Amino acid sequence: MLEFIRKFFTKHIGLKFTALILALALWFYIVNELNKGSEEERQFINRMFPQEGMVGKKLPIMPIFIGRPKPGFTVDPKKAVVVPEYCIVVGTKNLLGNIRFAYTMPIDINGASKPFIKSVPMNPITPGVYMEETLVQVTIPVEKTNP
Repeated sequence: MLEFIRKFFTKHIGLKFTALILALALWFYIVNELNKGSEEERQFINRMFPQEGMVGKKLPIMPIFIGRPKPGFTVDPKKAVVVPEYCIVVGTKNLLGNIRFAYTMPIDINGASKPFIKSVPMNPITPGVYMEETLVQVTIPVEKTNP
């Protein structure tokens, strides 16, 4: 048994050393490419938004409902499902400082009597704030009220 282990580690030592060198070279290449991609993204953002003090922020998306469902039905905004749940916004620290949510354009639930899915655009936050998402899907949970 001991002889087998010794041969396992000492037989074809040149091939094993070559494989190790190739594996390390490949690893360094991949790490370098990943770092280069990150640098390219930073340069792109700097070109798009040259002002200093630009920051990005991840905001939860909140749907806005207008109207009333059919009598005997209700909509609980907390149960609404928004896809995607978050959007990335970019702006100055002053503009993004107090913003906690991104909102959809108003969704009309007037006369609704069953759950439905609606694609809606995002409501612009303020001039100078750029949003990642422009269209989201909202599942509106219309439920029958208990008498």
